[in-house]
Amino acid sequence: MKKNLLIIALISLACCNMVTAQWTNKTMSFGGLTRSYRVYKSANYNAANPASLLISLHGLGDNMNNFSGIGFNHIADTANIICIFPQAVTDALLQESAWNSGAGEFGYCPNSTVNDIGFINAIIDTAQANYSIDRTRVYLCGFSMGGFMTERMALQSNYKIAAFGSMSGTFGNGLTTHNPGRRVPVAHFHGTHDSTVYYIGDLYGLDPDSMIHFWIANNTCGLTPVTYNYPNTVPGDSITVERFEYSNGNPESDVWFFKMFGASHEVLFTPTNDISECVELWLFFRRHSFASAGIPEQTSLSELIQVYPNPASNNITIEAPQKSIIDILNIQGQLVKSLVAAGDYTTLNISSFSSGVYLMQVKTENGIVIKKFMKE
Repeated sequence: MKKNLLIIALISLACCNMVTAQWTNKTMSFGGLTRSYRVYKSANYNAANPASLLISLHGLGDNMNNFSGIGFNHIADTANIICIFPQAVTDALLQESAWNSGAGEFGYCPNSTVNDIGFINAIIDTAQANYSIDRTRVYLCGFSMGGFMTERMALQSNYKIAAFGSMSGTFGNGLTTHNPGRRVPVAHFHGTHDSTVYYIGDLYGLDPDSMIHFWIANNTCGLTPVTYNYPNTVPGDSITVERFEYSNGNPESDVWFFKMFGASHEVLFTPTNDISECVELWLFFRRHSFASAGIPEQTSLSELIQVYPNPASNNITIEAPQKSIIDILNIQGQLVKSLVAAGDYTTLNISSFSSGVYLMQVKTENGIVIKKFMKE
């Protein structure tokens, strides 16, 4: 009888957790578009205990509802994470959802005028406004084109994010500048038999080995990795996994490369495979925090005002925390453009600007900030 009562109690508790756990589809107006994203809030979420924030980006042609089934919600139930799965915009030419990741072919990069960098940053801001989020523990990852977009964020807009994880996506060949501005913890997963984003001869961007060596140099890691071979517990899948850990003794510099021998363009899961990429990503992420992202009251006005991408060809985004008067001057000091920004995110079309370096004078009620950007 007592055993039966215990079973009933456990079933009831599980059902309560399933009811109180929440999947919510949300929208926001951003960049002149209605953008969508999906949120998972665990039944164990407690505002008194700030959660980590994990944003995960789907691949080309996929959607937020399908990709949200990757498995991060199961980790969130015990690891205190708010999970968000954004939706990419449909590209007019491809007629498929695509991120403005810089990955393209034959000179065409999908959705090159869509401000996905700003959108992802806006999601972070919105999540921090609506949930109790540990600002030092914000993480971004993605698969395939979502991986390319993750790497673009790591290169061009990493100041809110503690660590990054890309699965089968590298640096897009449309990205001309690789200047992260800090050491960036990065984990990357890639199959040696990937016939979409090739392990050697990638059509859409940098090969994974070349990308890893960029991060090794950027993070001043040693060239000799610590190597870990995962037990081949599922020999029938014809896949084995080796992890290469590059570091310099400081976790902020970690670069981990998961080389998946025999794997195609896929995400590995247990028990079908030897590892679960979601679990390995979270084990990597939880090692890292980014203190600079968690102390906004100590951040200078100059650091709060951001301009990206930089360099740029068509559009730049100006991120400012308050209403601003913005003057754009050429290198000779001549006024080229003047505008008023209401705050948050402002997109400016610079396609008609001549190539060269420009100064941006941002006037706010708290002072004046000078930023520099380059028109390609």
